[in-house]
Amino acid sequence: MRGFLIFLAVAVPVVLVSPFFWALVNMNFGTERVGYGHKTPDGRMVTQWATLGPKAPWPQWAVVPAGARLTVRSNFAAAPGHPAVGLGDLSGKTSARIVTQRYQAALEGGGWTVQVGRFDSLSGDLPPEPIHWCIVEGRKDGRVQRLSVAIHDQGTDGSLWWTAGPAKFPVGTTDRPCWTS
Repeated sequence: MRGFLIFLAVAVPVVLVSPFFWALVNMNFGTERVGYGHKTPDGRMVTQWATLGPKAPWPQWAVVPAGARLTVRSNFAAAPGHPAVGLGDLSGKTSARIVTQRYQAALEGGGWTVQVGRFDSLSGDLPPEPIHWCIVEGRKDGRVQRLSVAIHDQGTDGSLWWTAGPAKFPVGTTDRPCWTS
């Protein structure tokens, strides 16, 4: 026990002065600015700056669906060869079916071109579990925003993604209806 207390007496101050520890805290409870280096095709290095964490900015033009709570996870600024991109988690007690219907109606009402699809696959778990997602995507003026939610009626869990650049509709997504009844 004495050895453990000595370990704590040394470890706690070391952790508390570590910038890596505070970066992780900020990424989970505030914001942390991070630069990612990318090599361009001509060999130059460019930095794409990101703000990570639940207090990262979310653009006003990116629609948040009614009935779901958005927790922002990242906001990447545009850099040469890389468009601006953002991602957030969605959760809520409103059924995913209603949230996707409201989101689609909000996009169409705002003049977005909407595409809806269903993604079915298996998880990487052992044993594999089925995965069923409803994808609602809107495109307007070179911008793309995409809602992806698990297909069930117990609530809403999924993600919201946007980009101010080109994007392809997710590979493997079919134009089948998300819900059969």
